[in-house]
Amino acid sequence: MIGLMKKDLYVADKTGRLLLVLAVAFSLIPSMRSFGCTYAMMLALMIPLNSIAYDERCKWDRYAAMLPYRPEQLVWSKYLLAYLFTLLGGTIIVVSAAIQRADWRETLEMAALLAGSMLFVTALGLPALYRFGAEKGRYVMILVMGVGIGAALGVMRIFGETPELPDLPLPAVLLLLAVLAAGATYVSFRMSVRFYRKRQNGAYT
Repeated sequence: MIGLMKKDLYVADKTGRLLLVLAVAFSLIPSMRSFGCTYAMMLALMIPLNSIAYDERCKWDRYAAMLPYRPEQLVWSKYLLAYLFTLLGGTIIVVSAAIQRADWRETLEMAALLAGSMLFVTALGLPALYRFGAEKGRYVMILVMGVGIGAALGVMRIFGETPELPDLPLPAVLLLLAVLAAGATYVSFRMSVRFYRKRQNGAYT
């Protein structure tokens, strides 16, 4: 597993370095802080997406079939890559808040919300990439995300305003997000492994 992570990090080195510099720069500009924080968390999706695209272009799966790696390990390495950059994105948010002396509670709430959102987007996106491939999969992801956002906006427009939610303490919100993210990740991982096996067997062209 460590070897797979090193391979993905080497592949992501040049692109990832540029994206990290941009994320840090945006986060340190006061007028663009919200955009910079969101951009930093988007690394959790962009880096695995680029990694899968490179694997397809280089026919990595054919080579990996001759190595002592199970499909579960090959797929899980992409999830670990996403989680690593989620953690990195959260670190960028916290560091930028410390430099700008922002409100810590607001910063933690923003980081938790963005991290939770990216975990769910990752859980939705990786199975699509394994099912449809990197090129088609990213369009499917955009379509599904667009439909989800459109549905949420439509519900808000119909009801006029969002329903009042209970004011939960931050630890309870974090625990709830963690439980939901863990469940979504389990289902997502099993789907990704199934799609990966089928793609290896030539089911998807």
